[in-house]
Parts: sequence; C-alpha cells; structure tokens
Amino acid sequence: MADSEAAEMRNADYWDGRYSNEDDPATKEWHVGPDKLEGYLEENIYPRWPQGTTPKIVQLGSGASSVPFEMYSRGYTDQTCVEFSAAVIAQMAPKNPAIRWLPHDVRNMPEIESNSFDFAFDKATFYALCAWGPTHLLKSIPPVIVEDTAAYSREVFRILKPGGVFVCINIFEPRYVNHLLKVEGTNWTDLHTPMALTPAGWAVTRAYGLVKGPIEPTDSEAAAAA
Repeated sequence: MADSEAAEMRNADYWDGRYSNEDDPATKEWHVGPDKLEGYLEENIYPRWPQGTTPKIVQLGSGASSVPFEMYSRGYTDQTCVEFSAAVIAQMAPKNPAIRWLPHDVRNMPEIESNSFDFAFDKATFYALCAWGPTHLLKSIPPVIVEDTAAYSREVFRILKPGGVFVCINIFEPRYVNHLLKVEGTNWTDLHTPMALTPAGWAVTRAYGLVKGPIEPTDSEAAAAA
C-alpha cells in the first residue's frame, strides 16, 4: 500500500468507497482474527467479567470484523460499535441488530457520556490513524498522527469508567504506541506488558492492555481544594 493511500485510512470517505464497492458483506479481519485472539482474551480479559456479568463494551472503529459477534455469542451482549463509515455500518449492523452502532469518529465522540464503558477494544483502528508514519523513529512522526492519536486516546480515556480496560491490537513497536497513547489528559497504567499474538517477523501483532487510572489534580487545582 502506498503512503498516499495509507494516509487516507484516517478518513471516513476512504472506507465508504472501499466498502461501497464490495458486493460481499462478509466479515474481514486486520492483523489477527478471533481465533488468534481467543487465548489472549481468555487469559487477560474474560476473567475480569465472567459469563453472567454484563460489562458495557465499546468496539472502536470495528469495521467489518467478526469480533463483536464472537463476543456476543459468548454472552457479552451489551456492546456498542463506534464506526465512522456509513457503508460499513450498512453492511455489518444487520448481522446482529442487538448490537448498537454509532456513526461517530473515535477521535470525537461527544454523544457518548464520560465514564460509561467497562471495556474498550480496538483492532487496527489505531493502526489506521498512523499507518503511514514511521514505526520506530519517534522524532519523525508527522504532526497529524500525533494529533489524531492523542485525540483518540483522550476520548477513549474519557468514555471508560475508572478502572476500565482499553485493549489496542496493532503492529507497531511498544515505544511508538506508548508515546502516542500515553498523552497529557490521560493516566493509563499497564494491564500487562505488550503481548505478541503472532510469530516474530517484520511486523509482529501485539496486544496492548491499558487501565484507566485517576487523573492527578494540577497544582492550581490542588491548591484551590486545600
């Protein structure tokens, strides 16, 4: 994929065009499918919310992935998919009308209340926001990528409940991901160290697990509260 095309992945029009031109509304996976994710979710995520509980789950930029449907089949029925491509929603929403679909951009979700979700899941949305930037030279990251990923991270942090979990699946190196997600206005702590989901190679798919911690007051806020 050329850099010019990869750069367009941050825009809804790109995905509308891509999915509007496809006759087959079959699910499609980026990086890894549910089969590769199963072991990771079984060990690190599902035990936090055993079957019978009803965590509120938000799928961020869910695209044509089957992950929401797989989770639903396991009993995790309180799910919201946030997707800015109308063409994707038109294809995927009929597959399970019980899953809510919101036509929002993950960088700006004003209609979603703060502190409202237990678990946020992203498979390749972060990747789409910065796929055309370098994966390791932090000083060379284009400013628009820094802005997009910071806005995204702050919005995910905002809509999660305190102690809520954010899992981000992508192929970028840990220091690159941490640099772009652990930004001012957030206080992410690590649920675990980045976990490889695919064998070592030129592009390793990793699971990054983050937990929403409390925001420390600024000096002026602390002084005012004293």
